[in-house]
Amino acid sequence: MTILRAQGFGWWIRTSILAVFLVYQTQAAGVYGEAVLLDKIMAVVNDEVLTLTDFEAHLALVKVFRPASAGVDREQAFPRFIEQTLLRQEALRTRIVEVGEAAVAQELSALEQRPGGPEQLALVLEARGLSLARVRAWLGHQLIVHAFIDRRVRLFVRVSDSEVTQYYQQHQQAIGEPWSDQIQEQIRRVLVEQRVNARVAQLVEELKRKANLQFPP
Repeated sequence: MTILRAQGFGWWIRTSILAVFLVYQTQAAGVYGEAVLLDKIMAVVNDEVLTLTDFEAHLALVKVFRPASAGVDREQAFPRFIEQTLLRQEALRTRIVEVGEAAVAQELSALEQRPGGPEQLALVLEARGLSLARVRAWLGHQLIVHAFIDRRVRLFVRVSDSEVTQYYQQHQQAIGEPWSDQIQEQIRRVLVEQRVNARVAQLVEELKRKANLQFPP
């Protein structure tokens, strides 16, 4: 599956001939079509086309914003990329959360406060071939997904004191610290995250069953 784009004319034609993008360029001396291999279509998720460039940019931005994830496996990352797309689409469909430009700007500003400042960030983005527009769009997508999970799932997760106590008793040796308010809250956060992750996984499976997913060869 491919997309044909005419530069300067703003139209897109969808076809199923090759899994590439073809660009037609115009020169002053005359008009001719020059096919240039640009991008491979990785998936179509409910009519939203996801390209290799989209996926590569996602991986690059994960490394920029979450350095601890720098060694993520590509084969494991791609299904997560599809799942995030489904969650974002559901968030936009239900309209239960909104993320404005102010929130995106705040996240970008926080990144600029890291060692090296805006100049270092600009160099990193340039080295990875990332435009500021793509960064802002990606941040917006991430914030929408996180806000959606908070509102749709996390808001309804509860962990009782007895469950916290039981967890401590079962893992006391591994925890290696005496019971305290701090330990109690740490355990509660762990249990909450476990339940949130489990419920998000269930939601994703529901979205997959309803979705129109295509993976061109």
